[in-house]
Amino acid sequence: MIVQMKKIMLAGRQADRTAILSLLREASVLHIEPINPELVFVSPELLKDINRAEKAIEVLEKLKPNDSKNLEKSKAVPNLIERVESIVNEKIKLETDKNEIDKEIEKVKYWGKIDFEDLEFLRASGLHIEFFLCPQGKEEDLSAEVIQTIFTKDGISYVVAASRKQIQFADFIKKVPEPSKDVNQLKKDLELVKNHEIELSEELLNISKHFHEILSYKDELLAKKRFIEAEKSSIEEGPIFVLKGWIPIDYVSDLEKALKESKISLGYKIDDPEIDDAPPTKLKNSWWIKPIECLYNLLGIIPGYREVDISMFFLPFLTIFTAMLIADAGYGFIIILILLATYKNLTAKGLPKEVLQLFIILFGGTLIYGILTNSYFGTSFIKLTDFDAGSPEGETFLKKLCFFIGAFHISIAHIWKIKQNPIGMSSLAEVGWILFAWSMYALINVLVIGEPKPFWMIPLFEISLVMILLFTSPSWNIIMAVLKGLGAIALNAAAFLSDIISYIRLWAVGLAGGILAVSFNQLAKPLPIIFALIVLILAHLMNLALGLVAIFAHGVRLNLLEFSNHIGMEWTGREYDPFKK
Repeated sequence: MIVQMKKIMLAGRQADRTAILSLLREASVLHIEPINPELVFVSPELLKDINRAEKAIEVLEKLKPNDSKNLEKSKAVPNLIERVESIVNEKIKLETDKNEIDKEIEKVKYWGKIDFEDLEFLRASGLHIEFFLCPQGKEEDLSAEVIQTIFTKDGISYVVAASRKQIQFADFIKKVPEPSKDVNQLKKDLELVKNHEIELSEELLNISKHFHEILSYKDELLAKKRFIEAEKSSIEEGPIFVLKGWIPIDYVSDLEKALKESKISLGYKIDDPEIDDAPPTKLKNSWWIKPIECLYNLLGIIPGYREVDISMFFLPFLTIFTAMLIADAGYGFIIILILLATYKNLTAKGLPKEVLQLFIILFGGTLIYGILTNSYFGTSFIKLTDFDAGSPEGETFLKKLCFFIGAFHISIAHIWKIKQNPIGMSSLAEVGWILFAWSMYALINVLVIGEPKPFWMIPLFEISLVMILLFTSPSWNIIMAVLKGLGAIALNAAAFLSDIISYIRLWAVGLAGGILAVSFNQLAKPLPIIFALIVLILAHLMNLALGLVAIFAHGVRLNLLEFSNHIGMEWTGREYDPFKK
């Protein structure tokens, strides 16, 4: 259900603005609407501080911080955040240095220990000393007085040559730069880098003891940002400021009481929304529907204030769709088992309980559907019913079920449209569309499944067309009414047919998942038990992952597009977000 909103215009003295905003923040019920949105901004410095705090928290969270009770509170949390940022940058540089040293070690390791002082002494004595990569056995093609092969690998010799004259060499011999350090020196450098990394990690671990202080500091910054935005959402008229906002009707009396008890001089006016207003949306649903709201948050959608809340149908149908898309009791049982086993720990770590409840509901439906269709990890080792989804009769039944669900789902949308709008002659057009949906259901069964034409299909089709033609835009001018009805049929009739057919994806995706599961089982059969278990676990995890993708790609889509289009929803809302700490 979408909660009714009231618009409030509040005026007070500028000298009292901070006190009034503090009072409103304490009340935590007013959604503040910027009067001039383009004037609402906060300083880049504050945004930068918030960003740095969030990044520091992200880094420290990975260390599983545990505040020390005996630790003295830090007086310079911003300095700690700055140090975390500095350490992260240092560690990135050290990682780059490590990679460079590793590459250098790979290049010079075959040259062995090099005494650079001796090399300099020999060069000062007039000797030419060069390093070469030479095909094995071709060392004599170097024109040098001393030729020393240091190492040979894969037919390539690592050669050092010395001569009083300029060293000449053939084209197939490659001269390489003298290493700047030998492998032992590079290993020492690498050890220093690793030790510095350890020191930085220990420092981060110590800083993580102040994790909750940093978390509180970030919350303070966010509260400051919100307060500044609230201040700038008002307009000023001389010594007076004016603020606009929205409040759920259930909270109006509480806010009025708080304003009167504050003893602050102010004035306010509470009205119903005007036709041009766009109030925020606050959903209020029963406990069993509430889990679906976390899906709205995940997708970043919410019904518009003047739209309808389809949650009471969204969740049950999404459960049915999920069950048919995954179509395996084994998967449903495993997921429910994992969710129940980890429920307490996951909620303690901050995961909303509604997310877990949603997936328990969805996979509960999957478990029941899988039991009814005798499907367990791609096998039928438990048969509680006589149903065989792979038989021609079973496939026909499931196809018809998909089309029935489609027609029923779409019919609910049009029944709801009748309920939402004033009852009148135009309501008969919606009844006509409902009848049209069921005539299309019959036609699809004839065309796709090959069933004989039911006796009621043509009469139902004709009655529905007459109702749509005459009542889409009822008028005493019959010609105009019929023309508008024809326009509605031209625009929507094909959509009804295609929308109902599109529900066959429920059977098709479930079938594909079942075939994959059977194939994986057959693939693992000839393998030794250990390898078979590994293959089965990985393969079924992949199949389950594809099923999870299908929930969003198909199950959610059927609610958000097909159903929503028929009910006339555009999901244009913005969430009710009260001003609070």
